[in-house]
Amino acid sequence: MAFITTEDYTALIRNEIKAILLEDYSDTKLNAAEQMAISQVKNYLAGKYDIEAIFTATGEARNKHIVMIVLDCTLYHLYTSVARKKMPDTRANRYQDAIDWLKAEKSATTPSADLPRIKDENGEELQGIKITSKYRPSNQRW
Repeated sequence: MAFITTEDYTALIRNEIKAILLEDYSDTKLNAAEQMAISQVKNYLAGKYDIEAIFTATGEARNKHIVMIVLDCTLYHLYTSVARKKMPDTRANRYQDAIDWLKAEKSATTPSADLPRIKDENGEELQGIKITSKYRPSNQRW
């Protein structure tokens, strides 16, 4: 079963607009755009979160925020391939917001998302590396 369902689109885009975006391409184009968006999100979240658990979830078990981000990226990719100059500012802004959140989440030292973390072979969550020193930091400016 696919991570994104047809019903997911109704929350972000009207059916008429979706039909225009998919004109002459239908399922093939939609599937390609979805796969690009999923790969994009996976690349940002990999190394910190359990990607397999996130993207194999189905129905109500899926994280709604990740579904929204994947949809925003998918719709952006569809617009860029069909009508880049006719893309609404809202769509471009939502895509940029999604990318900004993914970048912030990737660089954050402590996770803020409610997503399953990577676990080791004992089932314990892996923590990020934190380097400490017994010496106080000093300022070397003269």
